[in-house]
Amino acid sequence: MTKNPVKYVPNALSTGRILLACAFPFSPEWLWLWIVLISGISDILDGWVARRWQVQSWEGGLLDGVADKLFILCALTTFIAAGKFSAWWLPALLARDLFVAFTAIYAMTIRSWESFKKMDVRWSGKVATLGQFTLFLVVLLFPDKIQPALFIAALLSVGAACDYGWLFLLELRLRAEKRESVS
Repeated sequence: MTKNPVKYVPNALSTGRILLACAFPFSPEWLWLWIVLISGISDILDGWVARRWQVQSWEGGLLDGVADKLFILCALTTFIAAGKFSAWWLPALLARDLFVAFTAIYAMTIRSWESFKKMDVRWSGKVATLGQFTLFLVVLLFPDKIQPALFIAALLSVGAACDYGWLFLLELRLRAEKRESVS
């Protein structure tokens, strides 16, 4: 019985994005655009391949999310270090990512990892990621338009954080109701 080699493609693409994230801060500025483009394309492709050939897994989704967040963090901090924009934008730009990380930590501490695992990817999160990658392209291609792009990307990230927060609260409420019905 031969195994389907396509099942390794999404995770290979996510792993490649992790490597690009690690290389980004050390790359010359003339390469940044190519790294952002390749990273963005790999983000689109890994999900598409996983859905198209039905090789999705929770672990693959987690790897994809980690790759996204690591790339976004590395790109943002590199742009800040290069003086492209101020560091005070960072909390708003990373609001969704920080909320998801804190939610994962909280879920583990209250032994509610299953509640966290049930949190599906939301359109608000996809739009926030698109906003962040669009910001990267604006920083690199249209530096005179950085301020509006920063505002929009920050707004999308904060909106996604609120959306994920609402979803997690609903999941915790369901968990509490199940516990009460059992006792």
